Amino acid sequence: MLATLAATGLALTTATTAAASTGRPAIIGGRDSTETYSFMASFKLQKLPQHHCGGSLIAPDWVVTAAHCKGLMKPGKTQVRIGSLERDKGGVLTTVKRVITHPNQEKPGMKGVPKDDILLVQLDQRVNLEPIPIADGPGLVGEQTRVIGWGMTCEDLDNPACENGPRQLQELDTVRVPDTRCSELNRGEEVCTGDLHGRAASACNGDSGGPQIRRVGNRWELIGATSRDGDDVEDRMDSDAGCSTSPDGGPGVGVWTDVTHYRPWIADTIKAYSAS
Repeated sequence: MLATLAATGLALTTATTAAASTGRPAIIGGRDSTETYSFMASFKLQKLPQHHCGGSLIAPDWVVTAAHCKGLMKPGKTQVRIGSLERDKGGVLTTVKRVITHPNQEKPGMKGVPKDDILLVQLDQRVNLEPIPIADGPGLVGEQTRVIGWGMTCEDLDNPACENGPRQLQELDTVRVPDTRCSELNRGEEVCTGDLHGRAASACNGDSGGPQIRRVGNRWELIGATSRDGDDVEDRMDSDAGCSTSPDGGPGVGVWTDVTHYRPWIADTIKAYSAS
């Protein structure tokens, strides 16, 4: 769960390759976004300069993200920018009103891995942007997905150019892979994901909580929220984030919380707090 990053509210996810259109590194291995995502959210604590987690607008005043992002989720203080391709401008800017973690989030899961890495944030106002619908299910192994975010675009934790992340939203085409590819995965609650073309590319620090989406007809549907590295049992200790590679240096995989699994809890929570 990248314990040191989770403690500060920072985010995990994997990706490394040059963006075809610009020649610049992108989400690691992704590219500058090719379209606007009205539901994409960025969280940033006012007193800190950097974006720290992503999220998905699922109702006019509700965003779903990762529970390990909660350290910097401060009602009235954490800013939420929604629907912009730029990390620091555009879209709709609002703040956090309420933070709700899943009731089982602190309980250990498979082999001690934290369970239920999911968090709901109520905004201080309804925003006039189109939310993303939650899919009926996560889909089958082999189905194409996409992940988006403003996380690190390279692996070197000591390099400010890597640590600060991009200003332009990044996207990466991905695919569901067998659960067995990910170590310590809570089956039925999480999905294992790799780069569509089998490269060393994935989400990384700063992408946590951001959406994994799937195209259904002419619209995107939400299936996942970025959680953690899928094949490193422990954090890398050599200043390498290890997001996009496996411990043996090959292409890595990542773990996404299966948001579709939590649809009943999400619906019940929104209903309860919207009525209060």
